[in-house]
Amino acid sequence: MAQRQVRGITEGIYQAVARSYWLSPRLVGRIGGTRRVRDELSLGYLLDLIKEVQADIAALDRTAPELPSIGVSGEIRVPAERRQEFLHDLQTTLQDLFTRYGGAEGDAFKLAVACYPKGDKHD
Repeated sequence: MAQRQVRGITEGIYQAVARSYWLSPRLVGRIGGTRRVRDELSLGYLLDLIKEVQADIAALDRTAPELPSIGVSGEIRVPAERRQEFLHDLQTTLQDLFTRYGGAEGDAFKLAVACYPKGDKHD
């Protein structure tokens, strides 16, 4: 590590050696615009989302008499030529829910949806 003095502060100078890096959005914050859309369609973003959901659920008070929640899982098959249409429809439907129920009043719920390739193309 190299060092230099800048206005009375010693700066450490590091050189990257890895071919790529994956930084948690919690560490660097969410990025807006086109980059954010691309990030939301990445598996790295999905892994961060899963960690966030896991941490949120672990922090819940399980002794509370009522914890309203729902879990839904299913499989959707989409031909490759309709993949973008499907993702757009999914995003539009969720945005409609966020808009309709996104007020400042009432109980706050976190909604996280994961959509990823199952891994096998045929059963």
